[in-house]
Amino acid sequence: MKVMCERLNFITEAIKAAYAKHGQLDENSLSDKSRFDLVTSTDYNIEEYLIGQIRLRYPDDKILSEETNNATVIDGKTWTIDPIDGTYNMANGIRIYGIQCAMYDGGKPVLCAIFLPHFDELYYAEAGKGAYLNGKPIGVKPRDLSHCTVSFGDFPHTRARDFELEHKIMKSLSSKIAKIRMFGAACMDFTCVASGKTSGTVVFTKNKWDITPGILLCREAGALIMDTVGEYSEDSAEVIAVSSRELYDCIRDSVGE
Repeated sequence: MKVMCERLNFITEAIKAAYAKHGQLDENSLSDKSRFDLVTSTDYNIEEYLIGQIRLRYPDDKILSEETNNATVIDGKTWTIDPIDGTYNMANGIRIYGIQCAMYDGGKPVLCAIFLPHFDELYYAEAGKGAYLNGKPIGVKPRDLSHCTVSFGDFPHTRARDFELEHKIMKSLSSKIAKIRMFGAACMDFTCVASGKTSGTVVFTKNKWDITPGILLCREAGALIMDTVGEYSEDSAEVIAVSSRELYDCIRDSVGE
């Protein structure tokens, strides 16, 4: 466990240093990543910095990163890097974004770190050791359904099944829970669940850099990690992190309505 603690300390410091060095947005660097998405020099610079630090410290580890190493197969010790999660928010002056990393070992995530710079919040977790925010333990907060807030990831533009299912769940929940939110950043979706600010989140993606840090953080904070049919697996098309079985059952039942 000592080695894992060293790696967690390493990545939390690296994330903060990366943002301090490269977090300033150059609006002239915005470019279209796809029809509905953007990328900036901030994304590339932070990713390059983190990759450099990992390779310097742990040269035998693999890296799966959003912008430049997104086809890496997870094998052995493999890092995931999302240099800016919520780039569209950042590019438009919305301060809901962050940097997030995780590390797999033996096919499972064993540590994670998520930094939300404009909230000065550093979340981290190590498998089996709980979840933390700025050094203090955090945990989910179960609520009655009528007081639950559930956030959703952005609607997928190109995956019809996911788009329709997300809309269906959202429509069903709207009459059963207190609030629905769309933050536009998975880092906010998952950290809010883990710290008890919201009761659940539903995110339709398989991109490990987007979801692995939040999955481990929420699991260590006491959340249930599921998909629309049962327990989440690495092959699931979506992830549902919730603070209670009652809320999960409500979400799952909405799929069959």
